[in-house]
Amino acid sequence: MELKLKVIDSNGNAKIYRADTIDCQFGVVEDILNVLDVDNMDNKASLAAMIIRSSKQLKPFLKDLFDGVTDEELRTAKMSNIVEIFKGLYNYAISELSALSKQGN
Repeated sequence: MELKLKVIDSNGNAKIYRADTIDCQFGVVEDILNVLDVDNMDNKASLAAMIIRSSKQLKPFLKDLFDGVTDEELRTAKMSNIVEIFKGLYNYAISELSALSKQGN
């Protein structure tokens, strides 16, 4: 699954960073799942609130995921885009963990 981060660069131009969940490091996904309350992942308002409360912890994850994105650019990202990224990561992690558990049986 491709994840896209839409930002505005220092020249005021729109810029899109891309990452593929296949290339996402397990540690990044693990840390995100530890920070977010998985019981409220289906509620966009709750997810947005969690992301805002955890922004200092989640910013390094976004920078790991989207190689080259700057703090300044992250400040221009729309919250709805950030929510979709974390929903995508969550869904990816759950599907991968489910697949692994089925292989173990």
